[in-house]
Amino acid sequence: MAGLNSKGMMHHFLGIRTKVVQIRELVETVDTLFTSFDRMGELGKAVNPFKAKKTKENIPHDMD
Repeated sequence: MAGLNSKGMMHHFLGIRTKVVQIRELVETVDTLFTSFDRMGELGKAVNPFKAKKTKENIPHDMD
């Protein structure tokens, strides 16, 4: 079993810290990406010219 000296420990924890920072940045990027997709979806629903708007008629269905 190899012992870790202070230089080795420092290198180990700096590597872990670097990975944590990279994962945090990745999570922020993915969050921004999904937020953008959500906004685009809402915008698409708002301006979709091919989707007919549903309107309720005031005529009862039993009157023919």
